[in-house]
Amino acid sequence: MHDVGPNGRGDVTEAGAHDHDPSSRGSGGSTLDVIGAVGLIGVGEIASAIVDGLCEGRDEAPPVYLSPRNAETAAALAARYPSVRVCRDNQEVVDASATVILSVRPDIAVHVLDELRIPEGRLLVSAVAGLTHESVRQSTGEHVTVVRAIPLPSVRQREGVTAIFAPDARASELFDGLGGTLAVDEAAAFDAIQATTATLPTHLAYLSAIAVWLDSHGVRGPAAEGYVRSMFRGLAGALDDGSRSLSELALAHETPAGINEQLRSAWFTNTNRDELAHTLDDVLARLRP
Repeated sequence: MHDVGPNGRGDVTEAGAHDHDPSSRGSGGSTLDVIGAVGLIGVGEIASAIVDGLCEGRDEAPPVYLSPRNAETAAALAARYPSVRVCRDNQEVVDASATVILSVRPDIAVHVLDELRIPEGRLLVSAVAGLTHESVRQSTGEHVTVVRAIPLPSVRQREGVTAIFAPDARASELFDGLGGTLAVDEAAAFDAIQATTATLPTHLAYLSAIAVWLDSHGVRGPAAEGYVRSMFRGLAGALDDGSRSLSELALAHETPAGINEQLRSAWFTNTNRDELAHTLDDVLARLRP
């Protein structure tokens, strides 16, 4: 496993990839290193986040080509950014782009790939959960470089670390500009990382449950949600502290015999911890063919 930070790779020699300037991340007027044109097939939430991360506040955003799928979202992105264009069909996206990101539902991914002619030299990044290299290459052939990736919604703010398999310099160049890259050497490790992303909506549902409880005790609707959002947003600074483990941070945020320790010890029991692990195992099994 390679922990590739936001500084990227300084020795990249592949065509279309260049040394990464860390200043390209997060600052409004910065430029992104030349990565070539980027195409997206499927324009859902993650694809939209990638486009925003590539284009928002960039002095020189790369050309971005979108499939016509989800036409309203694609048109809105094209209207927002001069470098974004909506193509007639998926093949036009492939023909125009050096890097093609596949971001469609798992149940239609193979059908979408079967209809494409992908020339040699293209980089195909699959952001489709559970779609293996073998499944992709049955449709594309062996001549296409295939990388699996797990972009997170936070790539929109260029703060999301994207896991990729297998390590690839061009893919790292792309995702370093969106917050960082975690390149892994083994499919099993990549699948495990992908399984953990299933916890994100559960975390939000947990926050919603807290807000609902607060509402039932007199702090109504928007005020309850606003307070819970503010409370957990305040943890962001603590999470940025890499000098302490997550378990150490948890202990640092509770007082011995205090109300925070009371709730954690009463609710997040070993039984609940084991149930979480078992459910993650079930998710992992679903991701593996």
